[in-house]
Amino acid sequence: MTVPTSPARPVPGITRVTLLLTATLTIMSGATIAPSLPAMQAHFSGLPNADVLVRLTVTVVGLAIAISAPLSGYLTDRSGRRPVLVVAMLLYALAGSSGLYAPNLWTLMLGRVLLGLAVGATMTAGSALVADLFAGQERARFLGLQSAFTSLGGVIFLPLGGLLASVGWRAPFAVYLAALLIVPLALRLPRGETAGERTAQTAAERIPWRPVALAYAVALAYMLVFYLMPTQLPYRLEGLGVAPAQVGFVMGISTLSGALAALWFSRRGGTRAPVLTAGFSLLALAVGWTVVSRATGAGGVVPGLIIGGAGAGLVTPNLNTFLAALAPAHARGRVMSGLSASIFLGQFLSPLLAQPFVHGADVSHAFAAAAVFATLVGVGLLVLGWGLTARRVVAAD
Repeated sequence: MTVPTSPARPVPGITRVTLLLTATLTIMSGATIAPSLPAMQAHFSGLPNADVLVRLTVTVVGLAIAISAPLSGYLTDRSGRRPVLVVAMLLYALAGSSGLYAPNLWTLMLGRVLLGLAVGATMTAGSALVADLFAGQERARFLGLQSAFTSLGGVIFLPLGGLLASVGWRAPFAVYLAALLIVPLALRLPRGETAGERTAQTAAERIPWRPVALAYAVALAYMLVFYLMPTQLPYRLEGLGVAPAQVGFVMGISTLSGALAALWFSRRGGTRAPVLTAGFSLLALAVGWTVVSRATGAGGVVPGLIIGGAGAGLVTPNLNTFLAALAPAHARGRVMSGLSASIFLGQFLSPLLAQPFVHGADVSHAFAAAAVFATLVGVGLLVLGWGLTARRVVAAD
């Protein structure tokens, strides 16, 4: 039986626009409130370990996604992409905006956990639907464009969060209500692949777990490093004398650079060497974070954000394209949910692993340590990628 959302059929423009707008919600999940972290920490300064707990309001979202992603993937494969996506977006608006009225830090943390459930389901269903609707280079181009929109969401919402943070630390939470504007469009999306629409032959296809696991590991390593941007960079900029209202604009430089890199990936229609691409991306991120760690003024941070952002912008579309090609149609939700879990587990762990390198208000050593780690992972991926290329050449001969 032919799946109704076969990649052979043309994809309507409204479907493309809806999927791209949905992608902007991903970076909003944590980055929108990043500029208000110092003010939030001051508000809750009476609580023990307030500095770590406030940072966790950004990254607990990642833990919730990592835990719930397998369930999101299962539901996406069983019920179809659209139903999961619509429910997730409604929960996104409700839970994301909870910071507007949460009476204490623990209630706010609960809202962030529920937001994590919504983000994981949104990412999983959206990515699986893209894999259903597109194929080949067209899929790679759209995934690159989708990743660019994710970064462009940061270009918009980070400065907006910074401006609202100057009003009060609660104000940026209102941005999450924007998800309600996309719900009417999401209701018009195709349902997507479901268990009842598989052929026996398709259902018998196995998931190639070894390369899939490699992609998950790369995603985890990448996010451990990259997520210093929303969780530690506001403190780095504050130490360099940047006003809270300007923090979002400076951080937006990184996401703009990532958007441009993703657009480049989209125009090329992907890459034939995904492992090498991942290695070079991690090395670019390492260079960027080295510059950030050594900057003596706000202007010195900018080149690092441009270089690091460009490297980060290539990772997600590269991994998404790689996994979309590997995953059997009946298991796309589960495979893509694993990528979401890896990315957001990295988000949760990033500030915890960085904490030993934070000395009071000085977070420069955290960026330096992350740069060393990214260098080691990047070099390892280059060695592996060159080895795979050499094997293919020998096999061809």
